[in-house]
Amino acid sequence: MNNKTMLFVLLSLAFGVVAVFLAQSWLESNSETGGPENTSTVITMATLVPLGAILERKHLKLTPMPKSVIPETAIKTFEEAEGMVVKHNLYTGEILRSERIIKKGEGSTLASLISPNMRAVTIRVNDVVGVAGFLLPGNRVDVLNLFKKDGALHTDIVLANVKILAIDQRSSNDENKPKLVRAVTLELSLEQAEILLIAKGRGKLQLALRNPNDSAEVELALINETEKREKRPVSNMVMAPKKIVRVSSESKSKVYLLKGMKEQVVKVSN
Repeated sequence: MNNKTMLFVLLSLAFGVVAVFLAQSWLESNSETGGPENTSTVITMATLVPLGAILERKHLKLTPMPKSVIPETAIKTFEEAEGMVVKHNLYTGEILRSERIIKKGEGSTLASLISPNMRAVTIRVNDVVGVAGFLLPGNRVDVLNLFKKDGALHTDIVLANVKILAIDQRSSNDENKPKLVRAVTLELSLEQAEILLIAKGRGKLQLALRNPNDSAEVELALINETEKREKRPVSNMVMAPKKIVRVSSESKSKVYLLKGMKEQVVKVSN
């Protein structure tokens, strides 16, 4: 055997040893990554669950996953999930997270879906106002106001990007098909609720359905201050205060009192 042959044999052995070492290292690293100490079970969705529904065991399943892909807010036990109200649509295979559900409060399911510092306000609609029945809970709409002023028709956008909490008496959108409704419940702040009621009083309302990915800001019309009622304490609304508006200097003096919208004359002696 010559020197070249010996050299090739030695190099082959060296490469073989290196290849075995690399393969062994790769197998060890993958077995560690997939080992029990690096996986955990989380709750995932077994079926599609719509907004407003209450989670049951049949909707859920335990799924093992690598810890590296599990979000911090993931729900890991059935007990944490069962009986909770769904805040957003949950899709099959999705990891259930705490921000997607809410604890059911006292009263109706709808009350649990209302965000903090917000209110649910219902308006009556028809097939036109209700966008031909294409509105669903969870959609967002702009509110337009059509009214007459100085003999001419005017249109104002009074509210923008407001959330629909419910249609008629349904707070879930398990039926993804058009359905004519008679009432729509919106999620509004108190100030928005006041604007909506003022707009309703001065004319007709129309809802404009938004694309779910459209968050563009809209310039809103300002409600005229004269259209807002004066806010007074309850006691002042029961009995208007008396104010002295004029005092005469005649021999028999007269004091003029303003009581509400009426003027009263009181004679006083010198």
